[in-house]
Amino acid sequence: MPGAKSSKPLPPPLLLAATETLRHLGPRRFSLTAVAETAGVSRGTVHNAFGTRDDAIAAALDHLSAAFIETMAAEVNELDTLAEQVAAAAVLISAHRRRSAAEPRTISQSVLVLLLEHGGDDLMQRSVALWMPLVRAAQGRGEVDDTLDAGRAGEWIVRMLFSFELLPPMRVNLDNPRAVRRFVGDHIIDGLTGGHRESP
Repeated sequence: MPGAKSSKPLPPPLLLAATETLRHLGPRRFSLTAVAETAGVSRGTVHNAFGTRDDAIAAALDHLSAAFIETMAAEVNELDTLAEQVAAAAVLISAHRRRSAAEPRTISQSVLVLLLEHGGDDLMQRSVALWMPLVRAAQGRGEVDDTLDAGRAGEWIVRMLFSFELLPPMRVNLDNPRAVRRFVGDHIIDGLTGGHRESP
């Protein structure tokens, strides 16, 4: 269920309550009544703000997706090379995986798993849109092959990054940021150079 964008601004406390309710209960058990209980308001207030239950879920998913992308952008946009950017994103997602594993059982799912299961198309589109200009900038600097399709390369980066949360570790210690950065530099970025990058 991709996040739908409301035509009217939503009160931040209600949006936060809907987001927290979605994370704790998941879409199947989500209800406007539960949002109202979390926010400490009446169900009518929640209904007036969001509309239907599905509208409230869509708004919460949209909020979570936007926050996820903003967090990733803040991590990567200040770095100078694509290798550093992808490595920083991998470290971020690995840390998110650790936090999710440590969360209380009252949390239904991690944010990323929740978004991929119920708003995957929207999250993928936003994520690829974040990485496409970074790939083009890397092409301009000569870091990666200039014949790459930036959209396909961006999608490949996103799929690799999401695997850091979705798949269990085998040969790399995902709890060690340095190991994650080395793993990304040795394998993920090299796949975008067309095999032409010289070893440092």
